[in-house]
Amino acid sequence: MASYSRMFFLGIVIILTFFMIINPSETVNAAGNGFELWYSVIVPALLPFFIAADLLISLGFARFLGVVLEPVMRPLFKLPGCSSLVVAMGFTSGFPIGAILTRRLYDDEMITGPEAERLVSFTNNSSPLFILGAVGVGMFNSPMLGCVLAVSHYLANLLVGLIWGLTAPQRLPLKKTAPRQLFTEALKMLAENRNEDTSPGRLLSEAIKTAINNILAIAGFIIIFSVLTRMLAVWGIMHFIAIFWSKLLFFLNLPYQTAYGIGMGMFEITIGSQTIAAGAGDDILGQLLSVSMVLAFSGFSIIAQIMGIVSGMPVRLSFYLKSRLMQMFFSLIISWAGYRLFLSQSTIFTISFPIEKILYSFDAWHISLWCMAVCLFIIVIMMIFSLSRKY
Repeated sequence: MASYSRMFFLGIVIILTFFMIINPSETVNAAGNGFELWYSVIVPALLPFFIAADLLISLGFARFLGVVLEPVMRPLFKLPGCSSLVVAMGFTSGFPIGAILTRRLYDDEMITGPEAERLVSFTNNSSPLFILGAVGVGMFNSPMLGCVLAVSHYLANLLVGLIWGLTAPQRLPLKKTAPRQLFTEALKMLAENRNEDTSPGRLLSEAIKTAINNILAIAGFIIIFSVLTRMLAVWGIMHFIAIFWSKLLFFLNLPYQTAYGIGMGMFEITIGSQTIAAGAGDDILGQLLSVSMVLAFSGFSIIAQIMGIVSGMPVRLSFYLKSRLMQMFFSLIISWAGYRLFLSQSTIFTISFPIEKILYSFDAWHISLWCMAVCLFIIVIMMIFSLSRKY
């Protein structure tokens, strides 16, 4: 089976190389758009998270949370308390920081292989910058619709984590510890980590190097999938993919452009979401459900990034794809309910902008800092809940 996969991958590479040779202008334009997206949005939105997250783990904060938040994470997700940092960061920063932090915890032997597989399956999300800003305001010109998409996206992924937690075996019974004793043990763990002979300058230098390596890898994925998507569109392959989706989702009676956007979203969520939102017509519900499905699947570009980060770990691609299908199912239901409860045809307007004007009109650096503050707030709330439990 592995040899067939490698042969299939080789075929894709050869076809893509052939496209780049005979269509140099299309290749340059697609790669340029991907690179512009990377340095204008991805770098300022993710680089601060990458550096801060690496420092928090290096300084022992994850081990501190591992003790304090064990009473919260273990019953809900069958995961150790240190994974709470991954959950908080993953739900506030965007792809692929959940996979990066999961990899770090696994390499530090703070989580097991099965725990890493379950953790990475529900902690990789689209960022609030993209859902609320780019999709809600920029593409649909509707903050409320962006909120519905965000709630369905995050709640659906949270349900995936809860379901995997319910079906996972409990490793050890949770021992009951008084809040004061729990906090004392956590501080002791933090103090032991601080005794390690590593200077702050060295830690900061290593965190920056790691973050830059990760952000450069993301650039490569974005550029290559931008070219791949352009190839599928230029050669007309995407047309047949759109027909397939319109037949498969016949009960939604989707127009051609919406089905075409779903096909594009299979490979790259930004282009797919923009194509769906730019479609003319009054079927806002169909567009909402289609974008919700694209966000939940996240596209092969993101999936390739995740699998590249966790390579060498016991994380199965089939398990991750199964989680994405579960998220798509939950997200569709929640989006439909949110539309019926909070939205109406008279209050939603669609708008079509060039994709560069949609994404690059937002201050990604400013929003990323606010998301980091929300992340810390979530951790504080979880700590308060954990320490206030009665034993």
